[in-house]
Formats: sequence, C-alpha cells, structure tokens
Amino acid sequence: MATQERPSQTPAQPPADAASDAAAHPPTGLAHVATVSFLASRVAPSGAFFIALAGGVALARTAARRGARQGYGASIAAMLQTVAIIGPARFNGPLTQAITAPMMGRLEARGVRPLYQGLACAAVRLVHNAVISIAVIWIVFGVDAFTGSYENLAGRLPFLPDGESAAIIFTAATLVLWTIFATTIQVIVYRRGLSRWPDQAAEEIEHSGTEPDAEPASSAPRFDPRAVMLAAAISFGLLLASTDWVVLAAVVGFLVLASIPARLDWDAFPAGLILAAVLAAFALFFSITAELGLDESLRRAARAALLVLTATWLRAAAGSAGLREVFRRLLLRLRRIPSLREAGLVLAGLDSGRKLVAAGRTLIDSLRGVPMMAEPIVDAVLVWVAEESGRFRGAPVAVPPRLRLRLIDGVLVVAAVLPAATLFAGA
Repeated sequence: MATQERPSQTPAQPPADAASDAAAHPPTGLAHVATVSFLASRVAPSGAFFIALAGGVALARTAARRGARQGYGASIAAMLQTVAIIGPARFNGPLTQAITAPMMGRLEARGVRPLYQGLACAAVRLVHNAVISIAVIWIVFGVDAFTGSYENLAGRLPFLPDGESAAIIFTAATLVLWTIFATTIQVIVYRRGLSRWPDQAAEEIEHSGTEPDAEPASSAPRFDPRAVMLAAAISFGLLLASTDWVVLAAVVGFLVLASIPARLDWDAFPAGLILAAVLAAFALFFSITAELGLDESLRRAARAALLVLTATWLRAAAGSAGLREVFRRLLLRLRRIPSLREAGLVLAGLDSGRKLVAAGRTLIDSLRGVPMMAEPIVDAVLVWVAEESGRFRGAPVAVPPRLRLRLIDGVLVVAAVLPAATLFAGA
C-alpha cells in the first residue's frame, strides 16, 4: 500500500518579521477553538480528556507555526476565558493539555521523534497529575480518609495489598497507567491533526469584522471584581484552615449575605451545584468508608461542597466581563513574563457568547452521519478544528470596562475576613 506523503514541516524558527506579525494578528482563531473545546471539557460530566483533545490540537498548531510564546499565550488566554465564563470550578479538566500541547507542537515542528514527544509529555503529565492528586486527597478527602478507605476496601478484596504504603503505591501505579494511556492518545491525535491540516485553510488573522458580544447591563455586578476575587480567596483560606461547623456556618453566612446586593449571574450556578454535590458525595464516601465518624464525615463533605460553591459565587458575583478585565490588567502588569503579553492580546479578541454556541453547534452538525468509530470521529473533529479556527473573526479591541473601588467593596472584603474570628473563638 502506498504511503501518503506528509506535508513539509514548518521551519523550526519563524521568519524575522514573525514577532511583529504575531503582535498585529494574534492567533485568536486557534485560541477560540481551544476555548470551545476546554469549556466543553469542563462542563461535561465525563470524558474531559477526550473532549479537550480538539483544543490541544489547536494549541499545538499555534506553537508549531508561531513559536512557543504564541502557543502558550493562546493556551493561557483560552484557560482564562473559560474561567471568565463559568468560573474556576473544574479548572483542572483540560489543564494538562493546555500545558503540554504547545510544547508538543514545537517538538513536532522541529521534527522530534514521536517517542521523545511522548516522553516529554508523559513527564509533564505525570508530575501535574501527581501534584493535583495530592492536593485533592489532602484538601477534599483528607489523607486519613483516603488511606483508611483503601484499607477497608483491601480487607474485602484479598487481591489488594494492605497498609498505607500499599494505598500510595496503588495510587501511583494508577497515575502511571493513566499517563501512558493519555500520552499515547495525545501524541497520535496531535500528530494526525498537524500532519493533515488542510493547506487551503484560512490563516488566523482575526481582529476585524465583528462586534463583541457585550455582557448585558442587567448582569453587571455591583461589587468591583477585584474585591470579589479577594473575598473569595479569603473564604477559600478559611475553608482550608478548618472544618469546624462554626467556621463552615460563618462562610455560608458570608456567601448568603454578600449575594444579596451582588446582582448575581445565576447562569453560573447549575454546573457549580452539580459539581458541589458530586464532590461532597465523594468526600462523604471516603470518610465513612474510613470509619472517621458521622460528624467528621459530614464536616468534610460540607467543606468540599463549599469550596466549589465559593468558586461558583466568585464567577456569579464578579461577572464574565469583570473577570476578563481583571485578567487583562493582570496580564498587562506581568507582560514582561514570556507569553503573558501574547495572552493578553489573544484574550482581548476572544468571544464569550454567540460564537462559542455557534461553534459547538457546527461541530455537532459536522459529526452527523459520521460512523461511530474512533478514527472517523477524530478525523471529523480535526477538520472542524481547522475550519473553525480559519472561520473565526475576533472582536475589535473595545474600550475596557472601568473598575472603581468603593466603600461597598471594602465592606465586602471586611465581611469576608470576619468569619476568621471563629477560628480564634474555637482555639
């Protein structure tokens, strides 16, 4: 069988004028595709890794053609855009691909062998997954609940080894197996997408043509989004510090009272409530299985739910436009850090409304009639990635919304600090 000739690789180094061209025309089309993919992976009940693959291909394409700085700039912008739309809950879903895709795009452009691409991706993925797993076990479930639950399970399943060390080894082995599987899929899909990218696809020159989808005036938050972010961070800190019922009740009281004047965006709550219930159920299961007692189990479950609800309140109170503006200012202040200036340019042109929905519908339409097998589905999605990135036209740079700290913002931050008194009261 004749082998298909692969299109010539993009040169490892971009042309001399690539930096100025990239600044004038940031790759918002590819970042738009990554946003659609990553957003879907964060709201989907399962399969986040597979849904995020399309966004990973788009970011790999960005880095392959424009360099690592533009690739990571588009990646940062896409992730921040998803946070502005639905808040920080389930942020980790597409994060590994957001970290590894630009790196793999550059390695592919330089002609690095698939094996070495896989080893580089696996190293990053394993470290990231290990850090996240440790954080979730420590914060949400508790180390004692996790190891105790494993020991009780091992007592009922004779083929599992006993002991805390066995629980750690079992978890590490699971992470390694998942790393091997996920990395293999990433390398295959990314290389397939990059090698089959249509030559006639429109390139990403986007800052023209359409008006941005403005956030409705009625959803404008009363509080300055910077104050909302600080108040949410304080609440996070309190929840991490203690699971005492008084502390939990104080945080609930703050969230309820702060919501009254906040003009919340209620669209942010459905997904947050579902995730809060799921995490609370897992925390309750691990704690009860570890025989920590009903009171301790309920407190840990309530803390897990409140962590998600605080993140949901942050998005609802700050508003999508408010979070985007805070992110834009932060990127501007940190623009000397590589890729952050590029991220700010891309973020300014991304859409947060109709175009995201339209892109999702276009993908669904393109999958109709496709055989329900892995290869045809992957190829159909890869075609959509190329066509949607070329079709997108970014919003013109608009006048950013004004942020002004007022007395009510100071009251909000002080109110967030007040529950800390319960820590000292219980000491």
